[in-house]
Order: sequence, then C-alpha cells, then structure tokens
Amino acid sequence: MAENFLMYYMQKRLDNEEKSQQRNRSATRTGKPFFTLSRQYGCPSREIAAELQKQLNDITGPRKKWNIINKEIIQDSAKELDLHPQKLRYVFDAQRRTAIDEVIASMSTRYYKNDRQIRKTIREVIEDIASEGYSVIIGRGGVAITNDFPNSLHVRLFAPQDWRLKSIMKRHNFRSQKEAFNHLRYVDKKRTDLIDHFSGGKFNFNKFDISINCETFSPAETAEIVASSAQAKKMF
Repeated sequence: MAENFLMYYMQKRLDNEEKSQQRNRSATRTGKPFFTLSRQYGCPSREIAAELQKQLNDITGPRKKWNIINKEIIQDSAKELDLHPQKLRYVFDAQRRTAIDEVIASMSTRYYKNDRQIRKTIREVIEDIASEGYSVIIGRGGVAITNDFPNSLHVRLFAPQDWRLKSIMKRHNFRSQKEAFNHLRYVDKKRTDLIDHFSGGKFNFNKFDISINCETFSPAETAEIVASSAQAKKMF
C-alpha cells in the first residue's frame, strides 16, 4: 500500500515538473519554418524528403540550407543521455520497460536512464530542431510533439494497403506475402502508438495540414505539393 502511494506521488510530481518545463520551453519557439512528414509503412518518405529538400533550397536560396532529420534524433538524444544510440531504439518501437526492469536496471548501474528520461530527452531534441527551423523531420512522433509550433506544415503520407504491400516486397526480402503483410501491420501500429504516446493520448489525425496519397503522386510531385502549400501559407 505504501509502495503504491509512493509511486503515485512520484509520478504526479514528475508529471508536474514536465508540464512546467514544457511551458518554459514553449517560450523559446522562434517561428522559423519546418516540416514534419508522418508516413504509413511503405510510403517513400526518404525519397519525398530528398525531393522536398531540393525544392526548398531552390526557393529559399543560399541564405538557408534545409536539413532532413531522421536517425539524427536518436543520435542527438543518445548524446544528451550519454548512451549508445541502440539503447534508445526500443523507444521508437513504442515499447515500455516494466517497473521491475527499472528497479533492476537502476540497481545495476548508476548510469541507467529510465524510460521517462529517454522520452523526455527525445521530445526536447525534436523541439530544439523545430525551433532552429529549416528542417524536414521524418516520423519519430514529430507531428505530435510540434503540432502547436508556429510556422510549421505537418504532412501525412498514406497509400492503399495493397500498394504499400507491393512496395515493401520490392524493397525487402520477405519470404512470403503473408510475412510482408504481418510486418506492414506491425510497423503501422508501432508508428501510431508512438504518435499517440507523444501526444499524450489518442492522436487527432485532423491536426495534419495535408494528407497525400503516395499511389497517386510521385515523390517529386508530392514534394511540389508540399512546397507549394508552404508558399501559400507564406512560411518563408
């Protein structure tokens, strides 16, 4: 009973600290332009991001160079926590350590970083990247973390399941269509769970600014739609 009360008290205190820190961090938002790309598995997000980067660099010229942010978020978070990047990957798989895991880990090494600290650092890294602007942030819950940031454009990439299934079977060596289908469903759920986590509940997909069907539009066409939308919003 006492242990449950203590855990409840500590949880409440940590929640209050995080809310206070988030309010302080929100005051540093600069309004510099940035994009987030959230995608269903099988959509060519990297190709689209590369095309978008080219088009944005042409629009803004040499004064500003646009960056694509993907694995860098893991690397920067690991650096902040003094951990090997592999230690953070389970977070992006939307997995959680149990209370017993945390107790054992905290007893085994003084350098142990708990799940809350890891996720908090990842959030802060993404917030810092968004505040610096001129970035295209791929996945990693970016849309949930930065949805209330000014001067941003949040893009959802989707496609029919059959089209995505064919796409991943071309790119990866699955032994069967069933194996590819199961993996597709698993990754889709993993990505949805991650967005839900960083939004603090079930994410409202109406918060995306635009949604684009990757079966209908090529990566270059998709990038053009996104860049044109940003210009229409007068983001830069």
